[in-house]
Amino acid sequence: MKPTLRRVIAIFTLVALSGMFSCAINPVTGKKELMLISESQEIEMGKSTDESIKQEYGLYQDPALSAYVEKVSRRLVPYTHRNKLEYHFAVLDTPVENAFAAPGGFIYVTRGLLAMMNSEAELATVVGHELGHVNARHSVREYSKQLLLTGGLILGSVLSKDVAKVAPYLMIGLQVLFLKFSRDDEYQADSLGVLYSRNAGYSPSQMIPFFRSIQKLEEKAGGGTKLPNFLSTHPLTEKRIEEAQKMLVPMDAEMDVLRDDFLAKMDGLTYGENPRQGYVEANAFYHPEMKFAFAIPTGWVVQNTPRQVTVASKDEKAGMILTAEKTDLTPAAYLQKRIASLQDVQIQEISKRTRMINGLNAACGVYLASEQAQEGQTPQVTAIDLDCIAKDGMIYTFMSLAAKAEYSTYKNSFERTVQSFMNLTDPKRLAAQPKKISIRRPAAAQTLKGFLTGLNVPSDKWPTIAFLNALTLEARVERGQLIKIMN
Repeated sequence: MKPTLRRVIAIFTLVALSGMFSCAINPVTGKKELMLISESQEIEMGKSTDESIKQEYGLYQDPALSAYVEKVSRRLVPYTHRNKLEYHFAVLDTPVENAFAAPGGFIYVTRGLLAMMNSEAELATVVGHELGHVNARHSVREYSKQLLLTGGLILGSVLSKDVAKVAPYLMIGLQVLFLKFSRDDEYQADSLGVLYSRNAGYSPSQMIPFFRSIQKLEEKAGGGTKLPNFLSTHPLTEKRIEEAQKMLVPMDAEMDVLRDDFLAKMDGLTYGENPRQGYVEANAFYHPEMKFAFAIPTGWVVQNTPRQVTVASKDEKAGMILTAEKTDLTPAAYLQKRIASLQDVQIQEISKRTRMINGLNAACGVYLASEQAQEGQTPQVTAIDLDCIAKDGMIYTFMSLAAKAEYSTYKNSFERTVQSFMNLTDPKRLAAQPKKISIRRPAAAQTLKGFLTGLNVPSDKWPTIAFLNALTLEARVERGQLIKIMN
């Protein structure tokens, strides 16, 4: 098929699809709006995204806390506009402060965001806000716009098979997390969060102190993962806070806040980066659970998730991705498997060999990979180093990447990092533990600063503790009031 004919078919297909879905009714507003994605396809999008999120970031392993978040969230569901939808709620194991929704009823709150909340009502308003995005179908509407602009529906429509109809949605994965909502979408989600939490018996006024705490996030350093924080996914302005305040009514002050109930559940919550899952110190990466370590090139940036460790040069011209897989294959056989898995690229083998790396069997290969170029364009050629290292029944693979023209600049950095991979045996490194939130009660009324001084909490932790409790250091805390500190 010639490119010109393909474009003609694409245009007619999009027109047909637009007509098919343009009469969709928004469940919240009751108005007709352009929607290229049916509810069943929306649910498939959510399932795909959910699988990607769990693999990439991992679920927080605390059944009691997960059950608590589920219970609070379920209390809101009957009051939503799509209360027959099958909702799923989860706590992600990341220090980044965020909450977000995937299409089809998948709602996530990070442990980092839970750590900065101070009442069950705050949690309810946040979950209500995310339920608002799902109920108003904000994600799928934004994605529909992108499909119209990019022609992303063409593959599924031209193939005209049942599986092909949902294929574009199954390939979305984590892209959904980075869709940007409009200012009006955020206002609407806020209003729905107020409505749902109020109807469920929670005080929606707790949205305001939560927003004030979020504003202070700009003063804090970001976490070490790719997951965006609340400010980047839900831009917050003074105008938005003012609009949220206008949504409140006097009766809201009489509804459930449940501060102590919530804080009691936060006792023992992991705070900040969890070194058990890997941490960076002195230009090296250590993983106590999997018992390995490797050196990091000076000045390079590290992003660590349960799925992989990414190390990238500051100029973003080179990067290394470390993954691990349980397998019975030898390093040489696994290397061949990894090369065979590279799709839609032409591979040219430059070299291949087996060797020992700090007493570990390894197979290494250097390849050039070129993508199929568009008509009239020069194909981009990427140099790929694959180093597969056997350790404890796993194969650890470094995939090192740079443009062919830049490869010689970064080759030595790649090699030094791979050569540094080793078993971690240092007892101090193996014993590294995360910080935990502990709930304490003052024995007498005093300032927060005085309370922390009496507990012998190091003064460098005071600003963070004040932030987590939405207090100032000079704020008065009452006898018996629950206060979060870090152990």
